[in-house]
Amino acid sequence: MPAGSNDPRPAIAATISPLVSTGACADVRAAFERLSALGYRGAQLSAADPATRPRDLGASARRDLAAALSRSELSCSGVDLFITPAHFTDPAFVEKAADASFAALGLAADLGRAPLVLPLPADAATDVRAALAAEASRRGVAIVVPLDGASPEERSYADAPPFARGVDCAAVLAAGGRPEAVVAALGGRLGGVRLVDLLRSGLRGPILEPRASRLDALALRIAIELAGFRGLPVVDARQWADPDEGIAASIARWRDLGA
Repeated sequence: MPAGSNDPRPAIAATISPLVSTGACADVRAAFERLSALGYRGAQLSAADPATRPRDLGASARRDLAAALSRSELSCSGVDLFITPAHFTDPAFVEKAADASFAALGLAADLGRAPLVLPLPADAATDVRAALAAEASRRGVAIVVPLDGASPEERSYADAPPFARGVDCAAVLAAGGRPEAVVAALGGRLGGVRLVDLLRSGLRGPILEPRASRLDALALRIAIELAGFRGLPVVDARQWADPDEGIAASIARWRDLGA
């Protein structure tokens, strides 16, 4: 069943890279099948992973990837490209960073105009940022810039299309903020949400972990809905102790919040 307004599945996606890198799934397609079986609507891809690296995917391979998503009844919720932000300001790295960003924009466009998550700093070269904005607009792809810290009040280039703001719940908690308040403050500037808790152990992990959770998941869900966010919040299992178990638990817990 394709994702849509009549889709009974929870409106969330999950990262597939941790499933493959830990051996929980044999490959990307097995990860798609796993998410589909759990009831997810979307899959978040990484432009840094060998199987989904843009420069290694020709037109045929991209069609095959899109077809695999479709067979698993998933959409591509986004493409991650977590380049070191300083590479956009360092003359020794900026050209390589820009090239990788343009390539990732092309992959995101080919996978249903999914958003590209890119930590593009405010002090990035003006010409690079302008060129990325022009290419993103031409392709109909939003560039989601992860919010730095817990304060969304300061305005920047990332508040106007094709840019938008991304909220990593664990990062906000680590900075002493409340993710639901940040989401509410961003409103229409919100371009993405990472459903990940900062556990009392200090580690990133699934939401609503018994005796360990710090995230107010219900308040977050309400804030996302009130903000009118039309994308898919992403269960981000990077750095989790057991990504497969955590991804399974996360969708069950998120579903129960809407019961």
